[in-house]
Amino acid sequence: MSLTRELREELARLPLPVGEPALAEAAAALRFGGAWLWRGGAEGAAWTLETPVAAVVRRIRALVAGQPGARTALEARRAGGLATETRYRLRVEGVEALAALGLTDANGAPLEAAPAGGPVDEAVREGALRGALLAAGSLAGVGREPHLEVRAPSEATAGQLAALLRELGVAGVGVGAHGQGWRVVVKSGEAIGAVLARSGAHATFLAFDDGRLRRQLRGEATRAANADRANLGRSVAASARQIAVIEGLLREVGSENLPEDLRDVALARLANPDASLGELAGLLGTAKATVYRRLSRLVDLAEGEAGPWP
Repeated sequence: MSLTRELREELARLPLPVGEPALAEAAAALRFGGAWLWRGGAEGAAWTLETPVAAVVRRIRALVAGQPGARTALEARRAGGLATETRYRLRVEGVEALAALGLTDANGAPLEAAPAGGPVDEAVREGALRGALLAAGSLAGVGREPHLEVRAPSEATAGQLAALLRELGVAGVGVGAHGQGWRVVVKSGEAIGAVLARSGAHATFLAFDDGRLRRQLRGEATRAANADRANLGRSVAASARQIAVIEGLLREVGSENLPEDLRDVALARLANPDASLGELAGLLGTAKATVYRRLSRLVDLAEGEAGPWP
């Protein structure tokens, strides 16, 4: 199951809120994931919400059921043709109910965004956030960069959700146009965790955080391995250069003409071409820095950059 599906399934099965939080959740779900429908005649306006998660439409229907004048209907569209999964549609009717949800005006005409003022109670804010995630949220994080996105039908709606997230203490919220609509984006793993916790999706948070930590550990292991390979490559190149220099120097002046300390380190390097400086230091019973200085001295001698031998 994808994280997006897991998120929606978990939120849809949380205990139903009551009062204003219930109204805020239902309104946000219908606004972010639904569409206004004019049926004409006496039937008038309706609002529809379509989703592949049956538990979502059942939850929103239960939240709307208590509104005066609300009429709801559910239908399923089986997979077939280009559709790869069953889709579930909720239709909400009733001018009074739609106006109470802030989706239409008193005449049934759609409103571009929620009425001014917005939720002030924290539980109401969390309800609105939960509704937006239920209907239009998508989450990625296992094997990918952390990414939480909520599609929004208008710039005003996207701005309202971004403001709500900031009021809930979520940092790094972005808003931008996307195709024919808008989206609210959170990319920080810590901020996404705060969104999931605020909405009540604790199991999804654990799955998301586990995937994020695994990806972080893999990245750190890869960087460490790359650093080790780079260090090994430099060590091999330095050793090869030292051996070539030492061999040329010995052919030119002979080992008996080298100072004893330089001769010892030269012969140790020739006998142990793959040894590190630390390993050479252990063989010679001296410090690693001393080995490095003596090898550098040999290179300088071979290249004519050193002064007289001690």
